[in-house]
Amino acid sequence: MSLNAQLKSFKAGVTGQGNFAQARRHVPSPAPTSQSSAPSTPGASTTTTPSASAAAAAAAAAAAKRKKAAKNNVVYSQPADTGMGQYIMTQVLHLVEHLKAAEVPLTRAQLEEFLQKPLDNTMIQVLRSHDKLVFDAAADTYAFKPLHNIRSAQQLLTHLQAGTTAQGLSVKELKDGWAGALQTIDELEASKDILVTRTKKDGQARMVWINDKSLNVQIDDEFKNIWEKIVIPPAPELPGELERAGLKPTSVDPATIKNAMQKDTSKKTKKPRRGRITNTHLAGMLRDYN
Repeated sequence: MSLNAQLKSFKAGVTGQGNFAQARRHVPSPAPTSQSSAPSTPGASTTTTPSASAAAAAAAAAAAKRKKAAKNNVVYSQPADTGMGQYIMTQVLHLVEHLKAAEVPLTRAQLEEFLQKPLDNTMIQVLRSHDKLVFDAAADTYAFKPLHNIRSAQQLLTHLQAGTTAQGLSVKELKDGWAGALQTIDELEASKDILVTRTKKDGQARMVWINDKSLNVQIDDEFKNIWEKIVIPPAPELPGELERAGLKPTSVDPATIKNAMQKDTSKKTKKPRRGRITNTHLAGMLRDYN
């Protein structure tokens, strides 16, 4: 069969079949998920574009993610943080400092009010056995125990007068448990009741002594004038002046020292050094080759 005959046969077969052409199906676009909340004007409709809805959905997803990522620091199984710490010894330290600043005994209720929590049995045992606290069982009070039980001017004078040595009292020890120590020391020094030594750098009080006024002796002006007229010779001339006065100086004047011993400049002849014989037990067995 020729090519033309095949082409005619194909066209005849297609023409004999039915018409399969159909109308195009129209798929509507999806409805918008959100609309603008802005009020619409009469006669005009407001619709949300697909780009605006996608941006709003992305913003909502980001906000939800941030909210989920936020952590809640509240631990309901632990007591609330009152600023005093969560450990017993940390809370005890705060209580000791509070009693030190108060300078008066405080009851258990006052300590619980300061700590903002009740004191358990462990805390009570630690406070009662603390070396810096004093517990009064009769009054159920706690007080700070300073190095010296001194908190007034009269107590300071009484303590200094009872001292048996001239060692003095450290101001640093006085300030332990006594906030007004420095002011009281300044007042007692101004009234000449105590003697105070101070630092050269900033003039802070370091040590205090009692000023025993019974030892103050009134000296006549005539004696003072005689004492001031005495001329003290320079330090190098003091030994000589003492010797002329018939007194023995406590130090020796370098100018009066004579070198009594002269150095021997003669050379000393050195003797020949002989070797030490250590094999004397072999004297009869060895042969002398000299």
